[in-house]
Amino acid sequence: MLVIDVVRAFTGDEGQSLEEATAAFPTACGPNAWTAMPHLKAVIDLATNNDWPLVYTTALPGGAPLFGGTVKAELSGLGSPMDLAGAQEVPNQIKPPPQALVFAKTKASAFFDTPLRSFLIRKQIDSLIVTGATTSGCVRATVIDAHSNGYPTFVVEDAVFDRSRLSHGVNLFEMNAKYADVITADRLEQLATNVP
Repeated sequence: MLVIDVVRAFTGDEGQSLEEATAAFPTACGPNAWTAMPHLKAVIDLATNNDWPLVYTTALPGGAPLFGGTVKAELSGLGSPMDLAGAQEVPNQIKPPPQALVFAKTKASAFFDTPLRSFLIRKQIDSLIVTGATTSGCVRATVIDAHSNGYPTFVVEDAVFDRSRLSHGVNLFEMNAKYADVITADRLEQLATNVP
């Protein structure tokens, strides 16, 4: 299971409006992130209780000047929001458990120049469950690369989020049509109870 970039740079702080969240972190998704948080927690707990390998990603602070950033805006004169103080903190509600692998990435996809593929091969993983942020960005890029690498992939629709509900919905529709099976957290739990 992958938890993609659920960090303050994309969540902001709980209780903030979108305007307040983006004032602190221009990439924040505000309330949409916090609506997804209980579903993320449930899916992470499901993975932990079933001993599924669990991988968290963050951005690499200082990576934009060296590697070009995850999006082109990071190269602007404003600097990268990924480098702001606290930007890469995972919310307490879903802190990585001790057995989780946590790594920083420099591009949108969790596969691009990271240890993910080696980890999946080493652990003999044959399918992926994707959660996190943002639906239209790093989640979608990771899902496309997972599909391209031959992994059957599931996206947990209520455990991914984006700033815009429209962008979130359109990207879920497109991923379901082309690259992955989009399911709810409840459906994932049902499937997990039917698997030996």
